[in-house]
Amino acid sequence: MTTDTDSLDFTNRLLSRHRDSASPLLTWYGDPGERVELSGHVFDNWVSKSANLLAEEFDAGPGTRVLIDLPTHWKSLALGFAVWSTGAELVTTAPDAGSPLHRIADRDGMAGTFDLVVTGDPATATEAFPAAEVVAVGLESLALSFPGGVPSGCMDYVAEVRGFGDYYLADPVPGDAPALTSGDDQADLDYAGLFALPPAHGTALLGPVTDLATTLRAAVSQWRGDSPLVLLGPGATATPRILDDERVSHRL
Repeated sequence: MTTDTDSLDFTNRLLSRHRDSASPLLTWYGDPGERVELSGHVFDNWVSKSANLLAEEFDAGPGTRVLIDLPTHWKSLALGFAVWSTGAELVTTAPDAGSPLHRIADRDGMAGTFDLVVTGDPATATEAFPAAEVVAVGLESLALSFPGGVPSGCMDYVAEVRGFGDYYLADPVPGDAPALTSGDDQADLDYAGLFALPPAHGTALLGPVTDLATTLRAAVSQWRGDSPLVLLGPGATATPRILDDERVSHRL
């Protein structure tokens, strides 16, 4: 049966073309020796589970503001696309901001403007955003829970996400709804603008240590062009072997 992609929400419309693929869609290099390859099918599964978690536990949807305070990582990318699956607005912290949560909360009274904070620093998030729900995310690829436990009232993403459904049934999202509000010098994007970014072709390599908003925009462009994305974390370098093994055609 052919899928009518014109009737889907923006994220589903993009990922549906990769959903049944076993080919690499996203490859992550972290600490020396760490390589995580996610096919289109596997990445879509993580996005769906994460979207179900956000919607069922926190009522995420159009009008919800979600602050993601995480560095570039395959998990933060899955969470970003999960936010967009629900139709919520994704806000990222500024690059090179150190530990910006208190500064964001103090700026123009923004402590009460976020419904949900997704972070690797849940203790600070609960202090800076007392009115927001907090999801703690451990970025260790094989971790089964957040290291050291989470503060009372916070959700442990890694411990909970696997229990949610493998498919997310989303409603269409208005094109003029805010999609990405970033702390960098790039313009904020609504859903129509974000998912109309120019498609890119050929395997791209990004990093190391690139801010999340830049990475999310790059992923949309790569996947609109049906092309893989390779990410380098802070412990990785673009060696000739990586460039050759991943068949990288260009660096971003």
